[in-house]
Amino acid sequence: MIHKEQRKKLKEVLGYRYTENVLKILKEKKVTNNKGTLYGTSMIRNVFNGINENKRIENAILELYTRNLAKDEKRESLKNELLGLD
Repeated sequence: MIHKEQRKKLKEVLGYRYTENVLKILKEKKVTNNKGTLYGTSMIRNVFNGINENKRIENAILELYTRNLAKDEKRESLKNELLGLD
């Protein structure tokens, strides 16, 4: 379950429009609900906000967090390289 402290850190990196990207990750990994359909954005938000618990959705959220951190680090590295700070 995602706790309040974790949610703050996740939100700093993911922002408010994260559900579509989490859905993309779930689709990439062919993760579906018990009915065999993709999870909805409301379920993703509920897991993010600690209302529901779902390890597969939590893993997708954490993967998106990791991907975004890597993008941010790469962006900073490129910026520093362009500014001659490397």
